[in-house]
Amino acid sequence: MPPNVEQTPALRVLAPHIYEERTAAAWTSSEENEWCPAIRSQPQMSAISYLSARRSLLRGLLASLLLPIRSYARTRCPIFGAIRWDAQYCDTSGEPCFEEEKALSPQRWHFRAPLHSRLTDSETLQFHATEASFDQEIQVAHAAGLGYWAYLAYGSDGKLDLAHSMMQGLTYHRRSGIADQMNYCLIATLDTLGRANRFDEATKRIHGLFSDHNYQRTQDGRPLLFLYYLDALLPSYWNGSLAELGKSLSHLRNQATSSGGRPPYIVLLHTPPATAETIRKQIGADAVSAYGINFGPNRSGTYLELQRHVEQYWEDELAHTSGSVVPTVMVGWDSRPRKETPPANDKRDYTRIDKSAHVATATPSEFSFACRQASRFMSNHPDRCPYQIALIYSWNEYSEGGALAPTLGDPSASMLRTASEVLKACRAGGD
Repeated sequence: MPPNVEQTPALRVLAPHIYEERTAAAWTSSEENEWCPAIRSQPQMSAISYLSARRSLLRGLLASLLLPIRSYARTRCPIFGAIRWDAQYCDTSGEPCFEEEKALSPQRWHFRAPLHSRLTDSETLQFHATEASFDQEIQVAHAAGLGYWAYLAYGSDGKLDLAHSMMQGLTYHRRSGIADQMNYCLIATLDTLGRANRFDEATKRIHGLFSDHNYQRTQDGRPLLFLYYLDALLPSYWNGSLAELGKSLSHLRNQATSSGGRPPYIVLLHTPPATAETIRKQIGADAVSAYGINFGPNRSGTYLELQRHVEQYWEDELAHTSGSVVPTVMVGWDSRPRKETPPANDKRDYTRIDKSAHVATATPSEFSFACRQASRFMSNHPDRCPYQIALIYSWNEYSEGGALAPTLGDPSASMLRTASEVLKACRAGGD
């Protein structure tokens, strides 16, 4: 996650709410008999009546087969993606990856390190990612039914820079021989969309990714683009003007449509919901969501308590926005490794932060339940979740909150495997 994020409204503590568990009606074998109630209710039916009813039934079935398939996909097929913060591809001093290694170096945190980590003779943790280890991540995510990865963008001079060490994962992904097994999209930031009155080249770089065959799109062909909003960057990049930022997004849309494509589906990542809606309207984004949802740095809790908080947050998003909603599913929020070894560029006053406060990471069954609740939420609000897209925090925020990816302590990615039934609910071909 970008530095100092816990200082922003993204981690403002929301009041706890009463939780009401929602369950969906289970499919039972008795429902199979509902296919033709007219026949079932007339056991002494004549042969002629039977044939007539049979023809009516067949005509109805044929008509249903001729309905547009896409209309069902829009409302019944959830697409779950996970955030990628790729600080695991170098050990260069001053870079986030170097700070991530330090945070996970104490022995008690080794179990949270990525599977490609190595321990030196002196028991020092080092990342050792390769194209082969990245392909293993693709295979694990694909097998579990995860729909896409959302890469947090990094760059320089206001533009996305694919040569940046934090973009190495995307580089591996794009040139992988099995890239087709995993879609991806971008989480743009205020410092990768250009600057006020200077955004053409920046938006071209982002638009260039839309042509990738595995760039994640909505069911009607719109490239999915998240926008991580940070107040601190608005003055230096956009003269403090949301209208100027909106011009960049409008320009990106024009680039997409003028080249014969569909306009991107832009999802704003910001909290709380009321503030997010104000920003969404001014910049012209399509939907609201959150990078992460938690209690703040000084409160502990169980995962179930966090899940109740998250579900209420989804409802708050519905209540405050007139746009669409992309629900965020949490793996947990345990940032103790970073609290104990703060990144060099983190300027927070840690004397005011409880270093022991954390939310327990989900058990596999708890995480599976959370995904199922998100699926039900989207299904219950098809008009507000038109593309049935959900975002998971996170794939690889190893030191900050929690990760779905294989780790030294959980090489089989048990949370991801257990949730596969939900994640694969509507995957084409059932693979």
